[in-house]
Amino acid sequence: MTTATFFKKNGKIQKFNVSGHSGYSEQGSDIVCAAVSSMVMLTVNVITEDLGVPCSLKVVEEDALIELSLGDENDLAHILLSGLEREISNLSNDYPEFVRVVVK
Repeated sequence: MTTATFFKKNGKIQKFNVSGHSGYSEQGSDIVCAAVSSMVMLTVNVITEDLGVPCSLKVVEEDALIELSLGDENDLAHILLSGLEREISNLSNDYPEFVRVVVK
């Protein structure tokens, strides 16, 4: 199962991590895992490369883990993270046995 955890402070996401493989299908043909990966990488790349927001990024491939923590307040980054939370939650509603969302 893929688990996406969002950490909020004052109603804004300050950090998120996504870990695990969904198990929907075999590796390389898992559409659920591919959807999550695509959403996460788009969000991370826009925040870090396009917006240049200071943040901490951790990737552990063997654990299928990616974690991003914002270093500064940035309204656009918070909007992107809210969109990521919403879209992964939508995917979780469609595939509840393969994707879980936790908000702390």
